[in-house]
Amino acid sequence: MSLTLLFLILLAAVLHATWNFFAKRSDGGLTVLWTGAMIATLATLPLAIVTQWGKPIPREGLAIGVVSGFVHCAYWWALARTYRHGDISLAYPIARGSGVAGTAIGAIVWLREPLSLVGALGMGSVCAGVLALGFQRRVEPVRAHTVAMALLTGLTITGYSLLDARGVQTMSPPTYLAIETGVGAAALALVGWKRLRLSFAPAYAKHWKTAWIVGIGSPLTYLIILFAYAKGPVGYITAVREFSVVIAALLGVWFLDERMTPARWVGIALVVVGTILIKAA
Repeated sequence: MSLTLLFLILLAAVLHATWNFFAKRSDGGLTVLWTGAMIATLATLPLAIVTQWGKPIPREGLAIGVVSGFVHCAYWWALARTYRHGDISLAYPIARGSGVAGTAIGAIVWLREPLSLVGALGMGSVCAGVLALGFQRRVEPVRAHTVAMALLTGLTITGYSLLDARGVQTMSPPTYLAIETGVGAAALALVGWKRLRLSFAPAYAKHWKTAWIVGIGSPLTYLIILFAYAKGPVGYITAVREFSVVIAALLGVWFLDERMTPARWVGIALVVVGTILIKAA
């Protein structure tokens, strides 16, 4: 992995942690995430038109983008459920860690990406670090529903990562992003229309700043990742993306007065070591 590509992914990780931080502070409601998705669609559409003007949209890329849009719909739904009802300190690391592991396996099996020993050690270190960052002494029993929603979120991360790595090989990243985000937002509106039409106005009035942060930060983050997918192995890129968990932990300490426990320091060290190993792979 080139140094330029590594810096791009780390920039995306910072942006990802930032907009997720604001989403969590607003309880990460489904309405806020959907509003952000609609803003993201409108924000990416002009760039998509400019980059795709005069060029036909490949059928394969269109089909992959549509499927990925439905997977993103499931991701937003599962993420909102996790933020709203789950123990975030438990659910978030499980979701991100399982997403990395699943993408690594899928990249080898489906995309036939090579995996070196150093790269495998790096991804393993990142997964272990993500789990360690979320570790804390339980004050309540682990709920099966929370774990299930976290694993579902991780499964959707694996799904859209593998689809998108293939999709950006067929068309420009802005066009692909506009397709998948638009389809995902439309699908989410259809699935949750009864709730969204009642909750949109009060939720936007209360959380409009968060909606715009998600709506601009999310597509900007993922546009960088899509460009990265066109340049490097999806398994490694997805693992390095999880540096966002380190940023999220630091944001929690700085702004939410969360404790930096020894387990969290170990987690940060493991993610950093894993990132270095992936860079060397």
